[in-house]
Amino acid sequence: MVRVDQSHQNPIHWLVFSSADEQIIASGQLQSTEQLEQLSQKAVNREVILLLSASQVQLKRVPLPTKWNRKLEQALPFMLEEHLACDVDELFIAIGQPALDGEQHCVEVAVCDKQWFSQWLALFDAHDIELTRVVPDALLLPEQPDNTLSMIELGEQWLCRLGLWHISAIEKSWGADYLHALQPSKIVHYSPAEGVPEVAPKEAKESEYELPLALLAKQLGNSTFNLRQGVFAAKKKQPQWWRDWRSGLVAAGIAIGCFVVVKGTQLVMLQKQADDFKAQAVATYQQAFPGKVVRPHLLKKQIEGELAGLSNTEHGGFLELTNHLVAVYGEVNNFTPETLRYDRRRNELRIRARANGFQVFGQVKAILEQRGLTVQQGSLNNDGDVVIGEIRLRGDV
Repeated sequence: MVRVDQSHQNPIHWLVFSSADEQIIASGQLQSTEQLEQLSQKAVNREVILLLSASQVQLKRVPLPTKWNRKLEQALPFMLEEHLACDVDELFIAIGQPALDGEQHCVEVAVCDKQWFSQWLALFDAHDIELTRVVPDALLLPEQPDNTLSMIELGEQWLCRLGLWHISAIEKSWGADYLHALQPSKIVHYSPAEGVPEVAPKEAKESEYELPLALLAKQLGNSTFNLRQGVFAAKKKQPQWWRDWRSGLVAAGIAIGCFVVVKGTQLVMLQKQADDFKAQAVATYQQAFPGKVVRPHLLKKQIEGELAGLSNTEHGGFLELTNHLVAVYGEVNNFTPETLRYDRRRNELRIRARANGFQVFGQVKAILEQRGLTVQQGSLNNDGDVVIGEIRLRGDV
């Protein structure tokens, strides 16, 4: 928690406080903003609350013609204009809670000089101190009932709070006149108050006499108001792990994205090839078995069924011999049949083929004989760089 005054040359009070244990961890005072860098390290990984002097922030209740809504928020500066002594464009207006004053709708607002507030925020940003909340200091004094005034001494000032939405910071030199004009019914003070004039009965909270910022820190949970809103809203803090690993994660994300795009493109190409092959298979099936209904997802079973049917007919010998011939292609390279002739009576298949050498025909003959077929090799002739010849396969009659 850091409390600043009107000028950058005024002392700055600070406190490191554990809200869980309600214990003071460290505290101190800087002579001016020139020493603000001393707080940079203390602010690391901590929630920093900035307290602005109540002398620089005015709290007002603005009467409304109807219940608070977004349209009234846009008209709010014009409603305030007649109650201000300066140009409303020079002010920053922070909105608090809608309220009822009797039967009158109103809204709580805090008003401060826009440029002055902006300079303070920029100064803390320059020292890498992230401010999560900004609150007028006296607004964190304990709230008292009725017309009772809360007071605590801070430096050369008294911070005062009257009711829910009335605060001030008074100098000791003229504070008496202010208190006489305010006429509270009672004064509850959290610091020794010998110098406070007897304008009302006093109640000393001696058990709570402590550092002023410690008392204010204990009241943070009782207030939700934050001056960091609108144009001055705090940016969402990025986790430290993200700041440390952001570059690497971004690069990894790009690499993964590229990998997905490449694989996606390959998948599309492979799917297109699969579709082309399926179309070719369907066309071949329709050509081989005209008039048959094609079911692409059952095409393999349809072909197996048709072949099984043929094996029990007069075409069974032809299919058996061609099946043996097809098996050759997995074992012999550069062997290309040109014509096939089948003699059903003799159950003989004549293959005219070409190869890149005489030895290829010898390999084919040897493989087919190993499969239990009767094989006869006809004449072989050179035709340029290839050899053309004939092989006869004979099955059981």
